[in-house]
Amino acid sequence: MGIRDSYENGVFSWVDLMTTDQEAAKQFYAELFSWKFQDMPVDTGGVYSMAFKGDRTVAALFARPDDMAQVPPHWSSYITVKDLETTVQRWQDQGGAVVMPICDIMDSGRMAMVKDPTDAIVGLWQAKEFVGAGRVNEVNTFCWTELQTRGADKAAEFYKAVFGWDIEVDEKPPNYITASVSGRMNCGMFDMDKVNLPAEIPSTWAVYFNVEDLDKSLEIVNRLGGQALIDPIDIDPGRFATVRDPQGAVVTLMQVYNPDD
Repeated sequence: MGIRDSYENGVFSWVDLMTTDQEAAKQFYAELFSWKFQDMPVDTGGVYSMAFKGDRTVAALFARPDDMAQVPPHWSSYITVKDLETTVQRWQDQGGAVVMPICDIMDSGRMAMVKDPTDAIVGLWQAKEFVGAGRVNEVNTFCWTELQTRGADKAAEFYKAVFGWDIEVDEKPPNYITASVSGRMNCGMFDMDKVNLPAEIPSTWAVYFNVEDLDKSLEIVNRLGGQALIDPIDIDPGRFATVRDPQGAVVTLMQVYNPDD
């Protein structure tokens, strides 16, 4: 099973959702993924709703703050780092920017939100008591993160310089890029210009969740007021489709044939 009690430096370890209707989002994802939620109070007010599969955390969601009304609902990804200050400095030295400076999240850990040179935003997480997702790659847990951007080659060199990722580029168009840490696949990247996606689509780190039966999951999405944005696509690792939840956040569902625990 994909149980995790720790993460190496540079490995994606957590995902969460900022939404406009926290209770409605909890109901949607609870039915879609069979998650149970526990609301955790936060220092700034409100609650952080932790999602559980069994007794382990797998994701979270929270209400959009009033001062971020211009930001649409979205899923965010977080990369574990062992030294946050050093990583943030290296990030800036390589041409990235800081969106939200380093802050403490109670006793859980420390984080910063940063933007890469292709304008994709990602979180950096230095764990204290909370290491991140306790289960990954299994059904109803996150199984992949993917940078969808313009200038993927530039992005790959940037992340390699910051984290030391091992980069591999598929020779066949659209030249999909994979990044590994210690021999284990960590994430993917592709250039949106090579697949003719509209120019107004912003660079983003997309979140994938493993599902047992993609067709049944899409039926649930539609029944609950969500929408499939593309028809299912078959690729070597499995079959996937990108959907929009009822509040507008985009996420990808993937039926994985041979998950890497």
